[in-house]
Amino acid sequence: MYNLKYKLHWNLLSLVIIFILSSLFVLPIDWFFADSLDLPNTALDKIIHICVFIFLSCWFSGQFKSNIKLLFCISLFGVLIEFLQQFTPYRSAELFDILANEIGIIIGIIIAIKYLTGWSLFAEKYISKLTSNK
Repeated sequence: MYNLKYKLHWNLLSLVIIFILSSLFVLPIDWFFADSLDLPNTALDKIIHICVFIFLSCWFSGQFKSNIKLLFCISLFGVLIEFLQQFTPYRSAELFDILANEIGIIIGIIIAIKYLTGWSLFAEKYISKLTSNK
């Protein structure tokens, strides 16, 4: 991990993100959205998986130096979510969801390597600059 000044804050925010996404992936969809919401078709569902895991890869690229650790940890999260879904009556575990997750992770890591590696360090410098001007 990067040597972050606000490590506790980053970790807490990361836990909140993981909690929210885990809830959305495992709990019944109608707990979060209107009853009249149509469930997404298969292609849209996979696109949502890809986008969520792009976001996770980009987010955690600000905390992890190693892209291998990033790939492993986020992949493990995706597999764990699918594993948990098989025990719920209102969700189903699908191999294509895991594949979509992995595609999102790889795209996210590519974006992170090219544009976002260590972005939280830059954010901390910016926050420090803002707070030192007061």
